[in-house]
Amino acid sequence: MRKQPSYQQRPYVPLSDLLDFSGKTAVVTGGADGIGLAIARRFAEAGASVVVGDIQPGRIGVLADEGFDVRYVRTDVTREEDLEALIDVAIGAHGSVDAFVNNAGIYPLRPIDEIDEAFWDRMFSVNTKAMFFGARAAGRRMKQQGGGGAIINLSSICAHKPMANHCAYDASKGAVIAMTRNLAIALAPHDIRVNSISPGLTATPGNLKPELFRQLEDSGVLNNIPLRRQAEPYEIANTALFLASPMASYMTGTDMLVDGGWFLHGI
Repeated sequence: MRKQPSYQQRPYVPLSDLLDFSGKTAVVTGGADGIGLAIARRFAEAGASVVVGDIQPGRIGVLADEGFDVRYVRTDVTREEDLEALIDVAIGAHGSVDAFVNNAGIYPLRPIDEIDEAFWDRMFSVNTKAMFFGARAAGRRMKQQGGGGAIINLSSICAHKPMANHCAYDASKGAVIAMTRNLAIALAPHDIRVNSISPGLTATPGNLKPELFRQLEDSGVLNNIPLRRQAEPYEIANTALFLASPMASYMTGTDMLVDGGWFLHGI
């Protein structure tokens, strides 16, 4: 008699272990402040060893002072060799890279007629090119390790909703979503999942500058968000932790809008 085949090829993960990253290593670019710092904290709280790559250490020392296993590596994400070195440090210190979060990004704004070649190239160098080379470096190491992994790219609500003076930024973040989908297909045979997050308006240090916040209030942007507020950085970080965890084990090539419903305005 032929044996009934089993389709449960992956081990069942108990609820208590779904967000346990003990023994895992997470690498976060641009993790010295804002959303990146919140992501680094969430992974550290979940038990992961965290390696942050950023151009400056920013406030990352706060996490180390609180007793979390977090280290800083000076990283210029526009340099492929810096991204490779960041991964090498993580593996040298902890033996593996299990989650890689492409968070580093810039968002200077200019009207279309004021965008020059240098401005456009800088935007894509940080927001798009760096994400590809970071994801590729992480993906290569994950393949060598075996056992899969998770790569998370930070896109933006602006990839979905065009905004005034955001042309270069919108284009760079839209490219991130297209790239995420392509990487997801390429890395799926190695059980490496690639997803992206599109945050809406988030209360980062840059967005909390008094002059910018006044502009937001005066423009009525908050009235276009059904939840009537900005996101807290930890709310974006929660999504990153979810996507890297076994809770999202059957998700790849997906972009998750975390925008308080802003995308719905005008539909």
